[in-house]
Amino acid sequence: MRIFTHNRSLGANGSRSRLVMGLLVLILFLVLSLAWQASRTMQTHSATATRVLQDYARLVADEYLRRAMAEIGYYGYYTHMNVLRRLALEDPGFPFAVTEPEVGSLEERASRLVDYLFFIDTSNADFQTSGEAANAPGIKDYLSQRAARFVQEPLPETGFAIEHANIGGQPHTFIISKVDETSRVFGFAVNRLELSTWLRRAFDKDMLLPKSLAEGAITNEFIYLRFADDNGQVMFESRQDYDPYLLISKSIEDEYAGIFRAHTINAAIDPMIAESLVIGGLPRSRLPVLFAVILLTVGLLVAAIRQLQREQALMKLRADFLSEVSHELRTPLTQIRMFAETLLYERFRSADDRRRALEIIDRESQRLIHLVENVLRFSDRKGDQRKLYAVDSNLARLVVRVVNEFQPLAKSAGATVRTELDPAAVALVDSDALRQILLNLLDNAIKYGPKDQQVRVAVNEHPHGVQIRVTDQGPGVPRVDRERIWGGYYRLDRERRSAIAGTGIGLAVVRELVGRHGGKTWVEDGPDGGACFVVEFPKAALQEERTTERDRPSANLDTGDSP
Repeated sequence: MRIFTHNRSLGANGSRSRLVMGLLVLILFLVLSLAWQASRTMQTHSATATRVLQDYARLVADEYLRRAMAEIGYYGYYTHMNVLRRLALEDPGFPFAVTEPEVGSLEERASRLVDYLFFIDTSNADFQTSGEAANAPGIKDYLSQRAARFVQEPLPETGFAIEHANIGGQPHTFIISKVDETSRVFGFAVNRLELSTWLRRAFDKDMLLPKSLAEGAITNEFIYLRFADDNGQVMFESRQDYDPYLLISKSIEDEYAGIFRAHTINAAIDPMIAESLVIGGLPRSRLPVLFAVILLTVGLLVAAIRQLQREQALMKLRADFLSEVSHELRTPLTQIRMFAETLLYERFRSADDRRRALEIIDRESQRLIHLVENVLRFSDRKGDQRKLYAVDSNLARLVVRVVNEFQPLAKSAGATVRTELDPAAVALVDSDALRQILLNLLDNAIKYGPKDQQVRVAVNEHPHGVQIRVTDQGPGVPRVDRERIWGGYYRLDRERRSAIAGTGIGLAVVRELVGRHGGKTWVEDGPDGGACFVVEFPKAALQEERTTERDRPSANLDTGDSP
């Protein structure tokens, strides 16, 4: 009836777990749906605001281009070319008799754009310049070839042509004209440094966006603008920082006689003033909040799953533990009952058989006591722990007593236990706890080691404390498992697959008892390839101030092993 009720309880727990899981998954789905909808809305709003700002950036680029072309084309190139044309008509020779223009006049400003003048008579290949810069390799050949074609072409409406060329890896701009229908060509090379100054002046001249926007609050300081020539060399840049996703790029064609042919202008609006141009401004990202909500939901789901898994794992551990304990109890109980019946019905053939039966009963009784003590000790780990009555003890004497007590179990496994003891090693320990610790370590060594092995127990003083080392000749403990084996219920994979019984709590009891003494436990490789389990207790002198449990007289604690 109890089993049936327990199964019903398990079934109810399983149904409740599935219901909780279903609700959590549904909540996660709803959160993800809401997050997706919010993300889509934010993306739509952001895309609209971005397009508006990019449209304003295009407006800025067009206005700047119009202004720069007017400044440089009309007040620069056109003005100075008119001066040269007038001089060419008055004096067909070269160099032109250029007089110094009045300081501050329009002609004086335009003359600053000139790097050097050139004059070419295509009829006799006469080539003259007014500066050393024209002697750079390739310039003379380029201008001569261009002049030969230019005299055969009609003169543009502006009265001059603009040529952008890359000569010797360097960018050049030439303004070319001719004397009516003759074979004479003249012009000048543009000073690119001065050209950058004119580009800056065109930017600073006035606001590029209409003053009606935001009542004139959107000045040029909120505008990023970059102007590059046909080779990609930046000639002007208003500022360094900009938002790449707001940047627009425009390639310039043949506007205004090709003054900026194949040049590129990039522009962007500072998102700081987005609210003045776009209703609501650029939406702030809600992704951190959405991610936080999603992560919280996922975290709750994972926590619920882990809790359910832990519950199932604990139920499995309980079932496995009961099975292992039952198996370990069954073997010695069977032995005790069988040999007790042999003695009861006097079925032994000799006195030696009778003594052997008594020895087996005694050995299996000790094994039962040891197992029960482990179970009781482990069950009290998180409850009301039994007090430890620690005294200054000679560990060598205590170890000898425990080893002698364990000899019948070792003999039954065909193993021998050898001791290497320091008679002066003294530590503050509870003798009953030390017995439990050492019996567990010896039992592990016998259980998992080979038959006829030799188990060594050593006691030595070390700088940090007194160590007890139990070394077997078994397969050892893999490095990855050397910390896990001290936890409750843990057994190595090879042990679970073998026929060796075990509850997986012996080493957990060892670590718990040693820890209560203020000591440490670990496992390392043995000298013969097996495992060496090390227990380290603090020296007695280091423990005097930590001893607070002195409820019994020292005479009752003394087992005869204390110095």
